[in-house]
Amino acid sequence: MIRTAMNIGKLHLSVPITLAPMEEHTSFPFRLLMKRFGAGLVCTERIDAADVARRDRRALRMLYTTTEERPRAAQISGAEPAVMAAAARVVEEHGFDLVDLNFECPIRRLMARGEGGALMADPAAVERIVAEVARAVSIGVTLKLRSGPDLEHETAAEIAQRAQDAGAVAIVVHARSVAQAYVGDADWDVVSRVKQAVNVPVLGSGGIREAGDVVHRLRESGADGVAIGRGCLGNPWVFRQSRALLAGNSAGPPPTRAERGRALLQLVEGEFRYYGRAVAIRRLARTSCYFAKSLPDFNEFRGAVHRVRDLAGFRRLVSEYFR
Repeated sequence: MIRTAMNIGKLHLSVPITLAPMEEHTSFPFRLLMKRFGAGLVCTERIDAADVARRDRRALRMLYTTTEERPRAAQISGAEPAVMAAAARVVEEHGFDLVDLNFECPIRRLMARGEGGALMADPAAVERIVAEVARAVSIGVTLKLRSGPDLEHETAAEIAQRAQDAGAVAIVVHARSVAQAYVGDADWDVVSRVKQAVNVPVLGSGGIREAGDVVHRLRESGADGVAIGRGCLGNPWVFRQSRALLAGNSAGPPPTRAERGRALLQLVEGEFRYYGRAVAIRRLARTSCYFAKSLPDFNEFRGAVHRVRDLAGFRRLVSEYFR
């Protein structure tokens, strides 16, 4: 049976469809847009726990939040239990409802430090970190896993069990191995195996591109919820459409060109307010091209974006191409 709501610890989600953390993407303006389109829970991008613990200015900026995006989680990564616990306390101070621990990131520099996905090969280390963090904060502790370090070694179920015993209130499983990174099909059978291994809520992630994928994955895996990552880039409607399908309604028509333009402009205006002009301009191409990729004149639009120098110029560009 597919659930239409879920509880994570003491936190109630009106819909079991959440925004997965994505580096360089799930900033405050992005999270706010996804929340407005129906995400049941949003999460920051991954932040180094050591930076959070020492209250580095950039790290604290990444923890900026307002009550408008509640419920919200912040994700941290690290390998030292005491540092992770100290960072989790800072996350709690900033008003987040959950702290999410990253044990899945395949970025090489993290792996070289024994962090992120490197910990999928060390279940005992994950258990120690979760236990230390759970003792340090009163908010719920969740964690993001992959199937295992590689396709030959599946450790997700064992780690999930150990994390549950150590105090975790939910598990998110990206249905690929660390070695796969983001290449190849997501194997949601591992999500099913983790669900069978623990009693806390299990959310699956990986390979969700449209609302129909949400229903299909929930039905086949028995997961309690889903976390949508790259599938929502340029497509915040996936949350609204998924909510409609879970409620037994039609997903509705795809967004019009004008609707795409309005959503894009809302995100970019938020980035100008949050980052300031210089950084927002540098992010323009990446941010806007996801929304524009379906345009028949996409290549022309992409070239024009690189010539934009201020928000007024971008507004004119959106008006021209998304009419």
